[in-house]
Amino acid sequence: MKQQLLKAFERFRDSWAFLFVLGMASTMFIAWLYMQRPVLLKALDLKLYDQMMRVSHSTETSGTPVIVDLDERSLAAYGQWPWPRYRVALLLAKIRQAGALAVGIDIVFAEDDRTSPKIIQQDIKRDLQVNMGFTGIPQALMDNDQVLAGVLGQGPFVLGYYLNFDDGHIAASDDCVLHPVSLVEKRSKNAPPSKDFMVDAPSVVCNIPALGAAARMSGFFNTNPDLDGIYRKTPLFAHYKGKLYPSLSMATLMTAIGAKQAVIKVSEQGVESVRVGGTVIPVDRQGQVFAHYRGPRESFPYISASKILSDSLRPGELKGKIVFLGTSAAGLKDLRATPFDPVMPGVEVHATVVDNILQKDFIQRPAWAPGLEFMVLIASGLLTTALLTWARAAMSLIPLGACAWGAWEGAVYLMETKGFHLSPLYSFLALGLNFALLTLVKYWREEGHKKFLQSTFASYLSPELIDEMFENKANPELGGEARVITAFFSDVQSFSNFSEKLTATQLVELLNEYLTAMTDILLLERGTLDKYEGDAIVAFIGAPMDVPDHALRACRIAVNMQNSILALREKWKSEKQLPDEPERNSKGYPPEVWGVGDKWPVIVHNMLVRIGLNSGEIVVGNMGSTMRMNYTMMGDAVNLAARLESGAKQYGVYNLISEYVLDQPAWDDSGNETTVREMVECRFIDNIAVVGKSEPVKVYELVAMKGDLTEQEIELFKLFDQGMKLYLDTQWDAAIEVFKEAEIIERVPEGMTTPSKAYIQRCYQFKTDPPVKQGQAWDGVYRMTKK
Repeated sequence: MKQQLLKAFERFRDSWAFLFVLGMASTMFIAWLYMQRPVLLKALDLKLYDQMMRVSHSTETSGTPVIVDLDERSLAAYGQWPWPRYRVALLLAKIRQAGALAVGIDIVFAEDDRTSPKIIQQDIKRDLQVNMGFTGIPQALMDNDQVLAGVLGQGPFVLGYYLNFDDGHIAASDDCVLHPVSLVEKRSKNAPPSKDFMVDAPSVVCNIPALGAAARMSGFFNTNPDLDGIYRKTPLFAHYKGKLYPSLSMATLMTAIGAKQAVIKVSEQGVESVRVGGTVIPVDRQGQVFAHYRGPRESFPYISASKILSDSLRPGELKGKIVFLGTSAAGLKDLRATPFDPVMPGVEVHATVVDNILQKDFIQRPAWAPGLEFMVLIASGLLTTALLTWARAAMSLIPLGACAWGAWEGAVYLMETKGFHLSPLYSFLALGLNFALLTLVKYWREEGHKKFLQSTFASYLSPELIDEMFENKANPELGGEARVITAFFSDVQSFSNFSEKLTATQLVELLNEYLTAMTDILLLERGTLDKYEGDAIVAFIGAPMDVPDHALRACRIAVNMQNSILALREKWKSEKQLPDEPERNSKGYPPEVWGVGDKWPVIVHNMLVRIGLNSGEIVVGNMGSTMRMNYTMMGDAVNLAARLESGAKQYGVYNLISEYVLDQPAWDDSGNETTVREMVECRFIDNIAVVGKSEPVKVYELVAMKGDLTEQEIELFKLFDQGMKLYLDTQWDAAIEVFKEAEIIERVPEGMTTPSKAYIQRCYQFKTDPPVKQGQAWDGVYRMTKK
């Protein structure tokens, strides 16, 4: 009976019905993904949206929004930012006189102007005990903030402020004078209040009270980007302490048209629309509007602030315009990534929203969009399954390509003509996955499952691991997936010098020997080789097969590689040129560079290798082009590992790992769960913020596995830790003396530097240029300026 069932299954497996069932199962899987919306597919969907926007957007503006730009020209003419507020007041007064309908100020004045004559007097008296007087300055001009407040009270000015969308990330302002709007909610039966869906901010960074009270209106200028850092949507309103507050774009528009209230329509699913004046604005369920960008930066008229201050405006240039005052200067860092431009000035986002509302030109997700997307997804899956069940893959390409093209063109047409956003992503996935899956099954029937695994993974997995995958029937995820693993980067120090001294043949010979030894160690610990980049090795541990102790194995790989390098160096030192071999020192280097009769130059005898490790959530999977794919990794955790490898040279260490590696689980020889920190010997090196990141991370030099330190290393660790405590306590002189003692017994004195030497230099630097002002607490974070 059992044999009969097995044969029946084998017949079914080899029949067209199996392909049809498999295709439908694949389609149902894509349908499930559509409902779950995993992060990786969200990111891909956003990129598709960007491309649709670029293809279908309109470049025509209403002509009403204008940007007054604190540009490089203005800063060159009138000095660096921040300007004295009397100059800002003068600029605003001239804009008002030019006939602007409303002026949105994309700047927050959260502190008093320190350049006011009154403040200067107070500072000099406090610091130098000198009573300083000003001659000829009217009392009304002694306080720049009062000068600005006077101008704000005389015109249609809208102040900007920062509304904190997250708890506890910034210091909030007190005594804020904000300008809530009247809220009218139209809720369907059983619908909750709008604040259940919209941003309900916990705190705010606002303008000083004197300015807030003087302005006619104010609005928050910040918004959150999507998960890939691109700004596609922005909230029109937000709740704060039980009241409704407008964004800067909304507040400026309401000031221009004289609107006082917002009507918000809410259903059980979320916010449906916002009405201001006579315009109904379609929004998403959180009350955010899609910014229908007109193109890259400068899609709107820009007028330099210096042009206005120098009275060079053409007559009527600002009359009847809605003006936004902001900056495009790179140094002021108000730049946003949009679908069109990675460095668009943030002020242009506000202008875009206002222009969209004035032209009633919106991007929206209609209520029926998910249903239609789901139907197209199912139809795409059915079509692919039907074609590939009975036809060869090559014959199916044309109709499937036509189906994909039709889905794309239909989505673009709806966005371009109706402003409807429908995503073709999941229909593409249904087409692509079914095509790939059913074609793969056909191939597997012909070639066999093990041959498939070998051809797919032989270049970056050990044969033993491939055999284990086959025996366990544990097929890895070929699509991208996020999992916690450990990334590995290594690099030979000063490898360009090797290239200068060796011939091409000698260089290949050396690299092959070095990479073979290192790769054997990697594969022995179940590591996955990502790629070679010259002398560099990129790898990861923990995928495609799950490796619970991936971080500990990565540490063992790093330690064993360094030990292997020591052995290779001794081998290379002992090797001599063969008697009948052509002269290897073909470039004629002197004996101190290439010893007489030696096979390798001195630089090879002293090879040093840097290694960087970091653990975290990493996306792994087959990535690349349609012509060539590679099982690889990507993500912030990968970038940090690469930064640690290159950053190690600043400290003169050769295994630099993050705190996240040490915090990963591990198991001792008895099977008891612990952490990597308890299984290795390392010393704390620094608390750094790498280039491009604000979040600090503690980094450590990995020296050995637990219990393998030498007596000299134990003494070194004690001295270095003592020096670090003094350094973190800003006792620079005392720290220098301790680090000088540690320098004598450093582990790799022949390197370019050592941790002790690096900290001696840093302490001297901080003596003359302290990391914080006197009296302020220092967090101990060192912000790196080089990758």
